[in-house]
Amino acid sequence: EPELCDRLIAMYEADGGRESGFMREVDGKTVSVHDYGHKRRRDYDIADDAMIARTRERVRRRIVPEIAKAHQFDATRMERYIVACYESQTEGHFRAHRDNTTKGTAHRRFAVSLNLNTGEYDGGRLWFPEFGRQQYLPPAGGAVVFSCSLLHEATPVTRGRRYVFLPFLYDDAAAKIR
Repeated sequence: EPELCDRLIAMYEADGGRESGFMREVDGKTVSVHDYGHKRRRDYDIADDAMIARTRERVRRRIVPEIAKAHQFDATRMERYIVACYESQTEGHFRAHRDNTTKGTAHRRFAVSLNLNTGEYDGGRLWFPEFGRQQYLPPAGGAVVFSCSLLHEATPVTRGRRYVFLPFLYDDAAAKIR
């Protein structure tokens, strides 16, 4: 809903977020790494239990049934409650990557890229380089949901700020891997 998207953006703005890294395998351990050539983004970790419950319920009610219908997969768990911000001032982006390539991320099955705003920024589109040049920009409140195994990229934001809610979904079997 627009109100929920606006509230999540306001929570980010009140906090300002923190520089976001990405996961790499180093000496057999999954660690967070910062490389602005590969990723430039700030993240806000949602700590409010009521907001976590609201976002989890929306995903459970609207996205999980579609995954089950299309992929015969029952997503029973959700990881990460963050609002991410890609800013034009820093040309926010996330170069081509996969979301489940380390021991600490191998349990992830589906990524959700839920736009919280549109029209206030340029760039910031999602694309899958292995499958052509088509880029995706869902409306505010809309999401692109895809396998964590797919190579994907968030293109640089060249004007304004793109806000996005970015959870990962998995099941009970994958929880044992985690």
